[in-house]
Amino acid sequence: MMSSRKYLLLLIPIVMITAGQTLSKLGAQQLNQGSRILNIFLICGYCLLVLRGLVWVVILRNIKLSVAYPAISITYVLILAISYYFFHEPVAAQKIVGALFIVAGVFCIGVGEFGNKNEIK
Repeated sequence: MMSSRKYLLLLIPIVMITAGQTLSKLGAQQLNQGSRILNIFLICGYCLLVLRGLVWVVILRNIKLSVAYPAISITYVLILAISYYFFHEPVAAQKIVGALFIVAGVFCIGVGEFGNKNEIK
């Protein structure tokens, strides 16, 4: 079993993806307001997403793909919250239920990784 510290590494790409997508949305909104094809938000957003790819290589060297990849889905939940609170996008009840399923699924995968010795091989 791996140290739980290594799993904290997963927070880095989660934050990078969430920030990158948020900055990209801000940049896209500026495009709608007549700004040039590139702006600081788009550049920073896409730089974060590219750097996340490099961080992902480090993650995959240390954590099982079957754990790491599902954990990244937490970004869907974070983006949903950011969309609602910062961009004032409507959030239907179905989206909230879906977000809760995502959180529950990631929790189950994490608990299974740390607590279950009966793995299917």
